[in-house]
Amino acid sequence: MRKFNSIRNIVLLSIFSMLTACSGITVSQDYEPDYNFSALKTFAWKPNEDNEYGLKDNELVDKRIRAAIVDQLSANSYVLVGSEVPDFFVSYNLTVEQKITSSNVSGGIALGRSSYGGFGGIGLSTGSQIQTYDQGTLLIDFTEPTKNQLIWRGVSTQSVDNHSSPGESIENINETVEKMLEQFPPK
Repeated sequence: MRKFNSIRNIVLLSIFSMLTACSGITVSQDYEPDYNFSALKTFAWKPNEDNEYGLKDNELVDKRIRAAIVDQLSANSYVLVGSEVPDFFVSYNLTVEQKITSSNVSGGIALGRSSYGGFGGIGLSTGSQIQTYDQGTLLIDFTEPTKNQLIWRGVSTQSVDNHSSPGESIENINETVEKMLEQFPPK
């Protein structure tokens, strides 16, 4: 019985490690190292000609991303301003690209228990597996308004599910934006 439990625990730990490695949100930042970020207090959306930031066909996602950015910045004591010149402009861009992944080796693990004791097995196959998936990249840019100079950029790349519910979409966007803006201001 103890042997079965230790094998089961090892398998569960391996599966959990694979799932957490696959489901994480990857974020990074780049910024102007000599910029005084502590002076920033107010922000506004960067004006552009078509007032769209990489989402010409999906107003729902646009509203969700904008709301998540405003909520996160407001939670960190930055103030959204309307007609006055802000300390920094905010813009974002979202792209979705289809990616292909392949693997020459696949495997599986089987565990079970019979009336005579525990048993388990591991199987490997060498057949190629090709899969396609959608990869989304979200860029959030902060620009200094007088010089129109990019001072900070947050980047997130992750697998995208085009068939998620509105609630799942909002949750994913909020989590992504939160994780990105945890890096701002740079330390």
